[in-house]
Amino acid sequence: MRKWLALALCTLLALSLCCLAAAEDLPEPFAHITFDGEDEGYTAITNGDKEAADEATLALLDGANKSIVPAEGVTFRYGEGPVGKALFLDGTYGIDLGIEPTNTDAWTVSFWLNASRLSDYGPTLQIGYNIGRNDQVANVTWMNVTQTNWTPKYFPTVWSRNVASGSWPWMAPFADGGAMIGKREWALFTIVCSGEEQNSPVAEGTKTVGAKLYVNGELRYDSQDNYENGTYFAYTWDATLAPNIMKPDEGVPFEAYFGVNYWDTIFKGYVDDLYVFDTALTGEQVAALYALGNAALTSDPNGPAEEAAAEAPAAEEPAPAAAPVEVVINGTAVGATTLDTPFWGAHSDIWEVPEGQTVGVLFTNYNPGEEASNWNNFNVVLQNTPTGHSANDAEGYAEYAVVRSDNYGWGTGYETAVLENDYDWDNFCANLNGATVLVLVTNNGGTADVAAFVTPANNPDKVFQQTYTGITTGGPLYYCLVVDNCCLDIVKVLSAEEVASLIAE
Repeated sequence: MRKWLALALCTLLALSLCCLAAAEDLPEPFAHITFDGEDEGYTAITNGDKEAADEATLALLDGANKSIVPAEGVTFRYGEGPVGKALFLDGTYGIDLGIEPTNTDAWTVSFWLNASRLSDYGPTLQIGYNIGRNDQVANVTWMNVTQTNWTPKYFPTVWSRNVASGSWPWMAPFADGGAMIGKREWALFTIVCSGEEQNSPVAEGTKTVGAKLYVNGELRYDSQDNYENGTYFAYTWDATLAPNIMKPDEGVPFEAYFGVNYWDTIFKGYVDDLYVFDTALTGEQVAALYALGNAALTSDPNGPAEEAAAEAPAAEEPAPAAAPVEVVINGTAVGATTLDTPFWGAHSDIWEVPEGQTVGVLFTNYNPGEEASNWNNFNVVLQNTPTGHSANDAEGYAEYAVVRSDNYGWGTGYETAVLENDYDWDNFCANLNGATVLVLVTNNGGTADVAAFVTPANNPDKVFQQTYTGITTGGPLYYCLVVDNCCLDIVKVLSAEEVASLIAE
């Protein structure tokens, strides 16, 4: 017995010394938030009404759907975490981390997470500057660790933006062929920006930087390796990281949030032991970070049990549930009535827009209701061919622009568009669910305009209007509608003569 005990103690001592040695190999952190319960400078924030912001703040939200404001009356709740205690966020607020940028090209961010609730493109860690700005008028640069709605889904996906990158670079655990890691389990996410400049051979003039994504101490994607060797798949120039995330413009405040951003559903779950380093950690150092925590820990997805019970409000009479909107097809359906057709999974017919004319389509828009995100509604595609939805199925196919009902889009033509709308963003999805929509497309010869007139089913006396004007085309113009986990009921396609008659009325 004594011999066995001595061997066990020696083994434990060796393991402890090993972990200590590994920890000592880590550089001094630029920032470290333990979430152990003491005041570490982070504060509670939540989403506010964008339109209620003052004029100066509103000018910084020209690309946002919501504002970010202090969350009043919040008492932070802490439970057991992989490293000491962990902070539990109940889904009504996030935190302003209060950290500064490293001002380096090479850096590392690492944190433990256990998500009770995730939403597509919703926030966990989001850092950068000008995050709520329209990237057509400002240097918008940020990184968001999020979940995608692609097939297959990936969590974590590192979604980023910078004007130099010319697109929306992204990384995911490609080595897993699709992964959902950290949902009701503890996981350590580590993003290492190694900083090598990647000049795209595909999209001329665009720049990204080399980066690595680690999950639980293991390398799951290396963008520089893929850039040089095509290790994971044929080189895709935007499967990487945007530059300058930790080097903000002079005088522009750095933003570092967890669990909340300017558009999406607030995160619910735990966060623990967040590190920022002003250097790119090695694989061995990332493994050492992981060794400091207990990934096997089980945590209640509703929060720390004792505190949750003490804070539980008295039972109230539940509010009556809103009646769901029934999907009724009176014309031609685009997308499944089960509202689960993914983006680009179903298109309408393709219609020509003759030069100098305006044509249109009338349809009903259905989205998943309470489960809907703003992008789960109609999208309009402007293209140069009368057939096909990619270069693979139509020779010479090119998109001038894809414009979305939620004020986003992409394409070379989109860069010149001027966007205006009067949507009620607090009730956007509810207003569009079952709404009657008239989309008009005008071919000006060299440019195009897209206008949408939305009459909500829940408020038929109201008509919202959205316009994209001055979209660069420069050739034949055709358009179609595409879904994103929504369903469209095409009621009538309007010729130029019918549109002219409608406008005259």
